[in-house]
Amino acid sequence: MPALKRRTNTSRSPNDEGAVLIEFAIVIGLFFMIVFGMVDFGLAINTKTQMANAGREGARLGTVSLDPVIVEDRVREAASTLDQAILAVTVVCQEPDDSGCTGAFAAGDLRNGESGDSVLVTVDYQYNLITPLPGFIDSDNKIDLQS
Repeated sequence: MPALKRRTNTSRSPNDEGAVLIEFAIVIGLFFMIVFGMVDFGLAINTKTQMANAGREGARLGTVSLDPVIVEDRVREAASTLDQAILAVTVVCQEPDDSGCTGAFAAGDLRNGESGDSVLVTVDYQYNLITPLPGFIDSDNKIDLQS
């Protein structure tokens, strides 16, 4: 039985090594953009979830406590991991027809609430992206989130 000869090409031209380096530079750049984009997206979703949970906690407290300051404090406590300087909390009272509750205080003030009215807690936050890539499209690296 004759032995099969395997042909191996171990010699490379010097031009191939330069091409491999350029291909690697292009691929690694795209790879890092995708990885950091996924990290940014995950952190933004986490922030949005924290905001939704904090708003829910505030609305739950607003059903038993008609003091908007106490409700806002509870929302800020529930969202304590977020930057409190850029976290905006709005607590209002709505009647079933979506108009603001009226009474002794300003329209929409939670202290005007009566049985059957709704508590509306809105949480606004400006999330700062960690990757500069969206800065090429938009002037600032921020996403406005609302819950």
